[in-house]
Amino acid sequence: MNLQDAQAQVSHDQSPVMFARRESWDGIKLAHYRFRSGEIPEHNSPDHLIALSLRGPCNGEIRTASGFQTRARNRGNICVVPAGQSYSARLEGESEHLVMFLDPSLVLRAASESRMTPSSRVEVIESCAPNDPVINGVGMALLAELESERLGGRLYAESLANVLAVHLLRHYTTSVQQDRRLVGGMSGRKLQLVLSFIDANYDRDLSLTELASVAGMSTFHFSREFKKTTGKTPHQYLMKFRVERAKLLLARSEMPLIEVGLRSGFSHQSHFTRLFHRLTGTTPQAYRVSFQT
Repeated sequence: MNLQDAQAQVSHDQSPVMFARRESWDGIKLAHYRFRSGEIPEHNSPDHLIALSLRGPCNGEIRTASGFQTRARNRGNICVVPAGQSYSARLEGESEHLVMFLDPSLVLRAASESRMTPSSRVEVIESCAPNDPVINGVGMALLAELESERLGGRLYAESLANVLAVHLLRHYTTSVQQDRRLVGGMSGRKLQLVLSFIDANYDRDLSLTELASVAGMSTFHFSREFKKTTGKTPHQYLMKFRVERAKLLLARSEMPLIEVGLRSGFSHQSHFTRLFHRLTGTTPQAYRVSFQT
């Protein structure tokens, strides 16, 4: 039973949920909640749950079937509950939380690429901590993505999911061995295949899985080796590529700015304008005017 099923067990008046919004991408889901006092009945998730407190203090407690228990939570506190572990919560007063649900296969895949305990033996452990800068950063980046109408696309969210998976592997599993640096690298041929694929498909909502498949590599290995080779993450490279495409259209055509943005792969005009300005220091309109003088 998941959280939504658990909420359905209580009437609307009794439910502690005051506000909820959700989004999902490949490998990771995000839920933003505001709660009032009340009880969240026992339930579990097939995904690893990582909760981040956005507002505190929050009195009450989280309880798991194994006997693990955490009490008052302050802003920035995090709590990790492994996939399949049943848990319940008692809330006192109003609180706000961000909950990330991470597909366990991402952690196992990260483990298989390192010299750690074999992936089948990797276990995420229950844990709570006063703060975790990496989890906080990933959570707030996903929240910003949710609030900005998913402007960064799947590639950005999937990259964040991979960061979170590696972080859980290193700091929230039973293994304490250090992971190794991956050997090998992206050959010139593989890199050219990926860059050609981006050139032919930059106007689509590309996924990290697609790009890694073109290179014949896992997503974790691909992300690391692509940045090592190009100096940019796949998402950063794609955004810069789109801006360069827009610059050509602005300089060589008189098509409306909205159409320039769409043809360059941006689904939202505001995102196009902001990113163009961030990477070039000027607006699309000002850039076009500079070629008319």
